[in-house]
Amino acid sequence: MFCRKSEAVTWNPLYVPLSEEYVTNFYKYQDPDGRRWKMENMLGPGGAAKGNPTYEILGVTRSWRYSKERMQKLIDEGLVVQTNPGTVPMEKKYLDQSKGVQVGTWWDDISMLRGWSHEKLGYNTQKPETLLERIIQASSNEGDLVADFFCGSGTTGAVAERLGRKWIMADLGRFAIHTSRKRLIELQRTLHKDSKPYRAFDVYNLGRYERQWWQHDRLQGADTEHRRVILEFFRAEVLTSAPSPLLHGRKAGAFCHVDGIDSMFTRDEAKAVAQATAAAGGRECYCLAWEFEMDLHLLVNALTTELGVKLKLVQIPREIMEKNRKAPPPFLEVALLAAEAVYRKGDKGKTVDLKLTQFLPSLAEVPTKELEAIRERAIRSGFDFIDFWAIDFNWQPGKPFTHDWQDYRTRKDRSLKTISDAAYTYPAPGKYIACVKVVDTFGCDTSITIEVEV
Repeated sequence: MFCRKSEAVTWNPLYVPLSEEYVTNFYKYQDPDGRRWKMENMLGPGGAAKGNPTYEILGVTRSWRYSKERMQKLIDEGLVVQTNPGTVPMEKKYLDQSKGVQVGTWWDDISMLRGWSHEKLGYNTQKPETLLERIIQASSNEGDLVADFFCGSGTTGAVAERLGRKWIMADLGRFAIHTSRKRLIELQRTLHKDSKPYRAFDVYNLGRYERQWWQHDRLQGADTEHRRVILEFFRAEVLTSAPSPLLHGRKAGAFCHVDGIDSMFTRDEAKAVAQATAAAGGRECYCLAWEFEMDLHLLVNALTTELGVKLKLVQIPREIMEKNRKAPPPFLEVALLAAEAVYRKGDKGKTVDLKLTQFLPSLAEVPTKELEAIRERAIRSGFDFIDFWAIDFNWQPGKPFTHDWQDYRTRKDRSLKTISDAAYTYPAPGKYIACVKVVDTFGCDTSITIEVEV
């Protein structure tokens, strides 16, 4: 089946090499220099009735597929062969000029990925790069935009980048996004090593469709209903006459704040909730949210010192959206990440690297039956759960994250640096903000910012 958006389409015929058997049987002749060639019929299909020109050449009158002028040009170039006087002349076709066999609609020459394939990334629905190469080359040209809205392991983006196309990929799965990101970074490294061009890319969260659908379909769109459901699963009391509109529930003596379904819990909100908790005489507040602004742990510690209020940042588990869900899923605190700057003297002045000092992953994506065992291991050796981390040494709010340095585990090499080796040099003395982004083995992102002074 072929689909198209408009009449303006790109379709490039593709070819596969001739088989050895075909070459042996048809390209039977050789020039003195070894160039192989075959003889090809020049008669016009259907004869004169189909409009083919009829004329005499080399003593033979026939209806030919070429005009007389072009036929003469081929003769002058030595590309017409007449084996004996009076026999029908044939065209001389060289093997090295053949494009091969045009690809049809039955692609049985591309093998599925096997377990031992070097391309294999452990993603169940991964497609071979050869397949995407054929699709992209046939339906686009260099510089065109290629989109894959169910990108899986990122094969489309990797092949499009290698073939000089622009690309957009999308997926709802965290593991898919993480696998694709690592794959594209690995491709960048390879292209850089081979002195070939490549482009930067960024990863965006552009929708909360699952939560929006849940709110609209099951909760009739009300944010108050959303808070009530979450507090019930959290086994907390819903406050009907709260001392502040920011305090929605109570659990074991602590207040509870439930963030909006379509928002991110920010630094400003954290300050406001801590102040509301202090004003209500509370000492502790659970802050339940779907997403958190980066670097909140540093602010939480400062608010504890300033106001005497401890905020506990708790991820709302997506399992509460499951239809007919009765039992509460685990509510877990967000990942904890800490790092520090490492300064060294270099040839061009002071260089900076970053050292990871602490990591405790969020276990929100861990199946309940495995949670206890993994939690113990995470507390004991949290770095084991880091699959990828990167640094933007000159991070600026609102700007895309720049991968100035990154390290990650691969199937062949499971080691991971905990101190970068970028030896980064800033353009001038002063204070800068570096951002560290960690992706754990469950596909969850955690980021913090660090002040650097040079």
